[in-house]
Amino acid sequence: MSAVESIDEVVGLPDDQAVRSDLSQGLTLPVELYSDPAVYRLEQSRIFARSWQYACHISKLSSVGDYVVTAAGETPIIVTRAGDGALHGFVNACRHRLHPLATENGHCSRLLQCPYHGWSYELDGQLRSAPRSNNEAEFDLSSIHLAPVAVETWDQWVFVNPDADATPLRDLTKEISEYSGALNQDLREYDFAVRYEYDMECNWKIWAENAIECYHCPTLHRSSFGKAYESGPDDYSIKWWNDTIWHSAPIKWLPKDRDPTSLKGFRFAFLWPNSFFAVDDYVGFVGAVVPKGPERCHAFVDMYTPAGRDADIAEEWLKLWDDTLEEDKLATDRQQLGYRSGMVPHGRLMTGSEGALSAFMRRTWDALSR
Repeated sequence: MSAVESIDEVVGLPDDQAVRSDLSQGLTLPVELYSDPAVYRLEQSRIFARSWQYACHISKLSSVGDYVVTAAGETPIIVTRAGDGALHGFVNACRHRLHPLATENGHCSRLLQCPYHGWSYELDGQLRSAPRSNNEAEFDLSSIHLAPVAVETWDQWVFVNPDADATPLRDLTKEISEYSGALNQDLREYDFAVRYEYDMECNWKIWAENAIECYHCPTLHRSSFGKAYESGPDDYSIKWWNDTIWHSAPIKWLPKDRDPTSLKGFRFAFLWPNSFFAVDDYVGFVGAVVPKGPERCHAFVDMYTPAGRDADIAEEWLKLWDDTLEEDKLATDRQQLGYRSGMVPHGRLMTGSEGALSAFMRRTWDALSR
């Protein structure tokens, strides 16, 4: 029996038609999906083991021999730049006794060697040598290969998917590419500044759902995001497709009296289930929210600032975003208490302002219930 089949025996998902009917009427997903440990396990197999997730900037894999250690949900992954120039992705587990080949990013001249027993692999995943293998009858080096995962780039960003036969990322992002292409072109001119990290006491979906709507921006973020950008319904634009969401908004807070008509404003792209990147005229970022348990998650955000711009302005905008994300953390931690209680079975959405949120919930339910 497979792990997924065994999980299905213990996960009592709500009735499929009832959930879809509720979603069509503006209700949220059932609250038990945000705290049940069995649902969390099912999400690992049906969502995070089968979806594209952000790994790193392409500069981390610029030379042959470079490798990056990352994860997709609970799947440990290593990505390499092989001698043929291609990127290769593998489960970061030696085929001997599943020890990780590496625990941090690095570079090797030719071979990846497991530090546990010394098994060595080519950068394309093929086993090259194993100590004492010549003493083993019928031990065939050529038959052993690191377990492959899918790896693909979206502009300058590297994404991974534990499903080696996954739908290509370029197919899932084709609708949003008209918008994200210009975003990424601008972000290429920015330099890495700092990584922000946040540990939340909430289900990962609560944090992701907060990130893809801005109905809360004028209230929760009145002194941060709401001060910097126009976030009312007439100015803040959101578009969505099956796997992607797009936000855009004009800037209203202008350091040193810059003309607002000269600015491109805030632009944000989200890839289901958990990856995102954004840019405006003062700061850019890329990151993801990572599930850590049924009621815990971790978000990391790599911040970028325009090369050669005023350092004081850059610091001011970096602080603005750190404040915004800290406010998000506080709000989502508090939300989890309501979900955990189970006393309110659903939320009621404002679909005119939270249509992307409904789309995210439908996409998540499609994955869970298939």
